[in-house]
Amino acid sequence: MNFAPRNWLVFVLMFGISGCDVDNHDAGAQVPAAELGPGEHQWRISSLEDEGLEREPFEAMVNLIEDESDIGIDGVVIVYKGALVFEDYFGKWDRKDIHSTRSAAKAITSALVGVAIDQGFFEGVDQTILPFFPEYEGTIDNWDERKNDITIGHVLSMTSGVRNNEDNMYPTDDWIKFYWDQPLAADPGEKFSYATSGIVTIGNVVTRASELRIPAFADKYLFEPMGIEKYRWPITNSRGNQGLAMTGGGLHLTPRDMAKFGLLYLNKGRWNGQRLLSEEWVLESTRKHATSDLHGEDFGYLWRMIDREIDGKPLRSFEAWGNGGQFIMVWPELELVVAWTGENYGKFPEMERPFKLTESYILPTIVSSFTESLSAAAK
Repeated sequence: MNFAPRNWLVFVLMFGISGCDVDNHDAGAQVPAAELGPGEHQWRISSLEDEGLEREPFEAMVNLIEDESDIGIDGVVIVYKGALVFEDYFGKWDRKDIHSTRSAAKAITSALVGVAIDQGFFEGVDQTILPFFPEYEGTIDNWDERKNDITIGHVLSMTSGVRNNEDNMYPTDDWIKFYWDQPLAADPGEKFSYATSGIVTIGNVVTRASELRIPAFADKYLFEPMGIEKYRWPITNSRGNQGLAMTGGGLHLTPRDMAKFGLLYLNKGRWNGQRLLSEEWVLESTRKHATSDLHGEDFGYLWRMIDREIDGKPLRSFEAWGNGGQFIMVWPELELVVAWTGENYGKFPEMERPFKLTESYILPTIVSSFTESLSAAAK
């Protein structure tokens, strides 16, 4: 995959400013996957060899990353057939460090909306959201009756019709009001228009419907059951300085916990046998609802569906993307999850390096092993 230069401004607006940079930490280099931290007893820990994978391609990938001092890649975690089989960290980074996920965190917001629907806080994706904000009645700039029609599904699929204008949101003192003030570029549901302010707004809708702030809601329904204990939510600018969590991007997680989230979706909403998210929501989130204006890829509920061909085999993944090189990639057919972190913020083409490394080293190895397993099973 290549980011077209003509789309670069769009990419920066989509992934560039959400959240804040991580703190600096002293860290080591590679950490064996067998080392578990608190709350990680639910992982199945294995190795490349035990899962029938050759180690040489992964070592070659690591050597390439380490040989390029300015490559801007901070970590990689690989989960295969439900097991953590490989991880490595570079420079100052360690597996215990939390890292900004930038806009990859939007997929977690999507999951929180799914939980809210599963728990009965929302009627469904067709529920309109303006009624949750009566305090803005009569004060919304660029008023348009069509804003009454914006639904949860429209926001999650980036088809609310609200014009993309992210560079102007961050300096304002009320990001939710900013969302409602934007002129509509299209009818709701008609056209893709990336708007981080909409995801900020939908996070507050979850809070208002559930009467739980986002950190408490996420802890109760996702993070605590998954053993996710170390994280940080950035704070939005909001009316009255309410201290609302930034659900549009920038949640800080460890790379392992990013991979855990991918595994939750790979397992269709189950974690360690416990149902956390309905299978219906996972499937609905990762099917096409719109066409992205970045590369023309299919766009679900804050997930992107990407088609690749590796050694003649067509592969389809669903992925969460964040500026700088934050990616959660899931290939259901291969039972594979790959999480990347990086610090190529606002840099093109450097931030696409995880795609190239995945396509050159990880996927060919997994495809080869998968093909061999299928051949052996057929005999």
